[in-house]
Amino acid sequence: MKRVIKKQAGFCLLSRVRSSSGFTLIEVLVAIGILSIGMLGLAVGAVSITRANKTSQFHTMATNLAQEKLEQLKATTVANVTQCTTSNCETSKPTYLGVTFTRKWTVTANTPAAGLNQITVTVDWTDYTSHSVSVTSAMSTS
Repeated sequence: MKRVIKKQAGFCLLSRVRSSSGFTLIEVLVAIGILSIGMLGLAVGAVSITRANKTSQFHTMATNLAQEKLEQLKATTVANVTQCTTSNCETSKPTYLGVTFTRKWTVTANTPAAGLNQITVTVDWTDYTSHSVSVTSAMSTS
């Protein structure tokens, strides 16, 4: 460091000239720590968003599969509509992006009113946790 002698009102002052360009090691470490915490937060947020998008995609697929089965059941005659409360009713289970969907359906006679059958189709699947979607409709018995 340079020493500079300044004269001020008859006194000699000895002062040090400091370079103000650059950062100390502590300042750099603190900045890296703050940046790391911020980047970690962004990474966690990206993982959460990706997981939520996949879950939404699977919910949409399950709803479409339930609606498709409901339309198939409503297109048949009432006498041919039977219940399926186990997961073995379909010979080929639909899959999407490696996830297998299982469809089950129930038929409740005279519900919600006399002369109507209530059909409920439920689609189950498991990605990182178990999910279920149900679609309900009524079908005339006549």
